[in-house]
Amino acid sequence: MTKPEPDEKELQEILELAKEAEQKLREMTVGLTALAEKWQRRAEAKGTAAAQKQEV
Repeated sequence: MTKPEPDEKELQEILELAKEAEQKLREMTVGLTALAEKWQRRAEAKGTAAAQKQEV
């Protein structure tokens, strides 16, 4: 048995769900990028501090 193709209303609902998912993913990506940059700065600062400590 084949499944009937979705009608216009179902396609609109699917499209809306996809748009919502895309927006949430974009928001998560922005947040995760900010978090990654924060930890990268911390790691670089610790590396710089460790290098300076070894020089002394």
